[in-house]
Amino acid sequence: MRLVPQSLRRRGALLTATTAAVVAAIVTVLVLNSNPAAATWQSFAGTPTCDCVVQDTKNNTYRAVFGYVSTSKSAGKIDAGANNRLELTGGSRTDGSVTTRFEPGTHKASFSTGWVSKNTQITWKVGGKYVTATWNKPTCGKDVSLPAGGNGSGPIVALLFAALIGGAVFLWRKRRAAAQ
Repeated sequence: MRLVPQSLRRRGALLTATTAAVVAAIVTVLVLNSNPAAATWQSFAGTPTCDCVVQDTKNNTYRAVFGYVSTSKSAGKIDAGANNRLELTGGSRTDGSVTTRFEPGTHKASFSTGWVSKNTQITWKVGGKYVTATWNKPTCGKDVSLPAGGNGSGPIVALLFAALIGGAVFLWRKRRAAAQ
């Protein structure tokens, strides 16, 4: 004698499977996006770099593209602030955000600034070292890809999309079972 009707068992199994898939996706995203904790540095073991700029000759503006070479054997961080900042001379303002996490090795195009006038010098001061960008730096070639913009919410949007699809499949199967 069955205590639970078969249609309820199917719905329960589908709901359980959907929930398990969403939980597995969330755990996967959290594990894949987590980095080991980086030590907080006061000084920078390496060199900040500015290999090139992106010029807009029509508007007489440019974007500075900064990178770094870290000689440290492990990752570290220097929070944005007095010890990790951009300084502009020449009257412009920029909306660039400085790199705060430093991995070992050479990293070109770690971040770029917003557009500034060609008369502006941009200096990145980090951990007691600095590098200055000007309009006269070489322009970036095709071998330098600018940092991607974004706010890190892509995985969350993907999870929400997966949950919506899972919910839609659940409702479709529920309605299909009720019609039979």
